[in-house]
Amino acid sequence: MFDKKLKMHSQILCHIADGIYFVGSNRKILYWNQGAAAITGFSPEEMIGRNCYTDILGHEDEKGNVLCDLGCPLTVGMESGHLRRNLFLRTKDGRKILVEENISALYQAGKLAGVVIAFREVSAFMGLRPFQLRSEKLKRLIPICGWCKKIRQDGGAWEQLEVFLSNEGFGDFTHSMCPICAEKIFTKKIYLENYQNICKAISTSLSLGEVLKLIVTNVVRVMNVKASLLRLLNRETNQLEIASYHGLSPAYVNKGPVEYDASIDDALSGKPVSIYDITADRNARYRKDAEREGIRSILSIPLRFKDEVIGVLRMYTGEPVEYSDEDLNFVAAIAEQAAIAIVNARMFEQSVSKEREYLNVFQTVTDAVSGTLNVGEVLDLIVRKIPEVLHLKGATIRLLNETGTELKLVAAHGLSEKYLNKGPVDTEENVRTALNENPVAISDAATDPRIRYKKEAEEEGIKSMLTLPIIARGKVIGVLRLLTGYPRNFSPEEIDFAASLAKQCGTAIENARLYEGQHREIEYLKTIQEVSRAISSTLNVREVLDMIVKKIPLIMNTKAATIRLLDDSGNKLQLVASFGLSERYLSRGPVDAEENISVALEGSPLAIYDATTDPRISYRDAAKEEGIKSMLVVPIVVQGRIIGIMRLLTGEFRLFRQEEIEFAIALAEQGGIAIENAKMYEKIRTAGRL
Repeated sequence: MFDKKLKMHSQILCHIADGIYFVGSNRKILYWNQGAAAITGFSPEEMIGRNCYTDILGHEDEKGNVLCDLGCPLTVGMESGHLRRNLFLRTKDGRKILVEENISALYQAGKLAGVVIAFREVSAFMGLRPFQLRSEKLKRLIPICGWCKKIRQDGGAWEQLEVFLSNEGFGDFTHSMCPICAEKIFTKKIYLENYQNICKAISTSLSLGEVLKLIVTNVVRVMNVKASLLRLLNRETNQLEIASYHGLSPAYVNKGPVEYDASIDDALSGKPVSIYDITADRNARYRKDAEREGIRSILSIPLRFKDEVIGVLRMYTGEPVEYSDEDLNFVAAIAEQAAIAIVNARMFEQSVSKEREYLNVFQTVTDAVSGTLNVGEVLDLIVRKIPEVLHLKGATIRLLNETGTELKLVAAHGLSEKYLNKGPVDTEENVRTALNENPVAISDAATDPRIRYKKEAEEEGIKSMLTLPIIARGKVIGVLRLLTGYPRNFSPEEIDFAASLAKQCGTAIENARLYEGQHREIEYLKTIQEVSRAISSTLNVREVLDMIVKKIPLIMNTKAATIRLLDDSGNKLQLVASFGLSERYLSRGPVDAEENISVALEGSPLAIYDATTDPRISYRDAAKEEGIKSMLVVPIVVQGRIIGIMRLLTGEFRLFRQEEIEFAIALAEQGGIAIENAKMYEKIRTAGRL
């Protein structure tokens, strides 16, 4: 009897129109009735034994959220014991239907055996709601004010809509907001918040790359579009170059160059935005690329800074979109801020980059100045580095000679030998101004009257020029010249930077000169000591004198040296030692009558700057042929007596410094001592024989 009742109950459950199924504690479907099969299309054979978490029914709530995890019937049944809810499920043929679901937990011996789920389709009942509302419609007209929305009562009084509805039995009311109004206010609020956030973000970043990335990322997020791309205009190539993008594939972004198109034409004509359906334009160059990317329409907003279009901000969608005025105003405002941020970031990066370059070059030159005492190396480094940083054609450094009357080229870079050898520049007005400690900037070297060699500058391709003084210890010692291959107005910052490097030139030269002076003094002392040792170790006068005439050119950087001694009569000079001169020059004739000799024989040293023209030189033509430019003549003195002269001769014009003259006199005295020692020895030896 019990088995018959159980069988009957099973048949009843199986034939109920509502769907009923049982999910065990192991999450397997253990029962599936015919009603469930009729509603979903899945037979018992397809469902029984299947895991429920495969989500074959595709449970979703009204917002489209999948309910397999948090909304699992077994989980819900364990937590609440019983639950009624509406949800959507997917049928076998792919339809989504609305069902009402009842979930009940089943326990056996105090343990959860599973849950029983009963469900029925309620989609059909949704269509009855409008009919129900129409059948309950009031049969009378109710006057309502079109302005303040008050309703007129039967007695003629006007009252608030909420009060009327409450009195009519529609319940108590509280103020709320409809979705349309809420969306409008929310959209404006979102726009304002995002506008503020974007402005704040781009105003706090000075990196151009960061600014560009912030713009395209926020546009996609706020405008809910497929992608965004920012292109900046290169006016030299008339192309829109990629600056930043978000939401696009690299293949589409790098599809090829973009020249002026309809959006740019619109921007240049004054239109704030341009909406372009690329799929409708059969002549569009990248239409197929856009279709592959899933792009349908492109919204282009020009980036303007003042009256100049600097680029385009583009938004891409997969479907045609109707943008509201609020949308367009928002993106136009963002584009305006983006343009300002881009220009500011560019200016900052250019400034920082230039300052960084200036600092690096200045440090390099400073390190070189402090790390070497070779003036040539430092000056060569300066003329190479400055054109590199300031984008120049070339640079030169010229230093004043010993007399301070002529500029001598000591370092150059980027210029031809022909131009460098064009002639002296000392008389140029810009050079004279620089020698008076004033920088001179010339924007047009072809027409400026302060340039002497205009034709040579034009042939060399020189357009502009900056001439700066090189100062050491408060005294101008030369000029630094910077030359460009295109017309240029040097900024105050560039002039200051170049002036600081010119100052480094002066420092380097001064350091090297101080070192060379100390080095010379040491070499002078060593030479005197060496000659003294030779004098004390030998009585061979000629050996000592030969040492002196060979040492002096080496130490003092002269061309040659000679020593002449008075004969026994004291009237004629005889050549006893020489170095660096030809036999032809040495045998040119007697020198006793030369004025320079007379001065030296009176006990005073004499320096001659130009031996080829000075009237105190008798053999000027011979000196010119020998390549002699300057000369120093010093007396050889022994115990107050003048016994001869020593001559130093140079191959270039030279002003002898006081320490050089004193060194030459000291060596001449050493020679006199050697001669006197030899004479005394000879007297002693002669007396001994007697």
